[in-house]
Amino acid sequence: MKQWMPFAALLLLAACNPEKKPAQETSDAQNQITGNWIEVMPANPKFIQGVTLNEDGSAASIGMKTLLYEQWQQTGDTLILSGKSVGNGQTIAFDDTLDIIRLTEDTLVVGKHGTYQRVYYRTEKVDAVDVVDSLKLVPDGGPIVAQTYKGTLPAASGPGIEYTVTIHHQEHSGDGVFQAALNYLEAENGKDRCDMIYGRQYTLRGHSGNKNATVLELISFDQKTKMFFEKKKDQLVMLDQQMNPIDPKLNYTLNRQ
Repeated sequence: MKQWMPFAALLLLAACNPEKKPAQETSDAQNQITGNWIEVMPANPKFIQGVTLNEDGSAASIGMKTLLYEQWQQTGDTLILSGKSVGNGQTIAFDDTLDIIRLTEDTLVVGKHGTYQRVYYRTEKVDAVDVVDSLKLVPDGGPIVAQTYKGTLPAASGPGIEYTVTIHHQEHSGDGVFQAALNYLEAENGKDRCDMIYGRQYTLRGHSGNKNATVLELISFDQKTKMFFEKKKDQLVMLDQQMNPIDPKLNYTLNRQ
């Protein structure tokens, strides 16, 4: 299994460079942040890794053998993770100071200096976390492949929303997982705001305008976001929440990269 380096060496997410947002959306952040947090690895969706934050200030790694979390501390909108890296035949102690960008009951988003962000989802039982929770493998499904689609779609206010959607699935399977970067242009006082969404992708057949159309349903892990796209060769065309085509005079098309 691929192992993590300390947060300072995490992969940059080029699609988003968000401004820092209020970290606390409830009044009891200290209690809310405790628990098991997992992330579907963007580079390889078969693996799920994360961290357990215990009420006594101790911490533990989920799915990692060389990056060992031991303690955590929260001060306002800052999270400090401490532990040891035991890779490459060395044991190195580390303290990583992270910005808490967003914290809700189900989601924890952390970053550093506004250069990247990582999205975690709460799970109640660590022993329930398995590779099949991120990508449901099927027999003879073939190797895992990925397609990325990009485009700027209309927004209710502002110049638009830049979508970058990457879908991971087995070559011969219609279902998979996805990650989506939604960059809202000039959304906050003239500055862009970027949200990351992770979830599952399902393939459906037909919509109100074409009973034979191939439709991709994207549902976030926290069940709060649902998107529908009609797949047309190297394009995804967004549908509304009832799987109906949207005004053809507007451009709701994402192009495969």
